[in-house]
Amino acid sequence: MANKVTDMSKIRKVIKFHCSGKSKLFISNYLSLSRNTVKKYISLFELLGLSFEAIEAKTDAELEVLFSQNTVETIDPRLQKLYDFFPQMERELKKVGVTVQHMWERYIAIHPDGFKSSQFRHHFKIWSKRVNPVMHMNHKAGDKMYVDYAGKTLSIADKDTGEIKEVQFFVPY
Repeated sequence: MANKVTDMSKIRKVIKFHCSGKSKLFISNYLSLSRNTVKKYISLFELLGLSFEAIEAKTDAELEVLFSQNTVETIDPRLQKLYDFFPQMERELKKVGVTVQHMWERYIAIHPDGFKSSQFRHHFKIWSKRVNPVMHMNHKAGDKMYVDYAGKTLSIADKDTGEIKEVQFFVPY
């Protein structure tokens, strides 16, 4: 698709590689971008005269304004309030016991005319995929096993002694 706006994380990587002295051909191959796209973003970066640290400090929305040549479409104020809520929500979800449902309840308490739960979840999923792309890991089946914590620490009581032991619960995937 011609003139498609590149994902902001890729633009950050283009600039990072460029600042670390990597060639445009390397960047193009590594990020699966055309050489012209890489040249375009490097030229825009140099034209802006910003440092890599300044680019890293900007939000994805600010980068999109800087690096997109298209006019920014107006967004529904309700949707903008929702998108403004998501960065805080993402930080809160990293805390133990916080769920998307809890965050929707906080959002709806602040914005009573806001989106209902299903639309809230739908827009968060779209926003999250755009901001946090998934890294796929290719592996040979049965070669390795990946595990993750399943949540809070569990307690097991010994029937004979009554001693309570805390145990970690891992989930293979």
